[in-house]
Amino acid sequence: MSWKATSGGNTYSGAAAYLRLLFSWIGLFIAIYILIGVFFNTSPPHLPKAAFNLAAVHSWVQYLISIFFWPLSLWHPLFSVAQWPAGSGH
Repeated sequence: MSWKATSGGNTYSGAAAYLRLLFSWIGLFIAIYILIGVFFNTSPPHLPKAAFNLAAVHSWVQYLISIFFWPLSLWHPLFSVAQWPAGSGH
């Protein structure tokens, strides 16, 4: 698999294309997004324990998923299955 990036008439491939992307505006956005996810999810109850068993691996997978999907934690639906909105008659 070969990476290719074009910008301003230059063509980069391989590691050069990866580094070009990493130090572009897209790379900066991705880095900031991941850093926010890490700091948003690293309070003590959220950080998994460093152990080598299936439960620890499961916890680390959940932690990595929470880093990449942290914007979903900002979404608060109007109602859920357990609670209807006020004034709905239920």
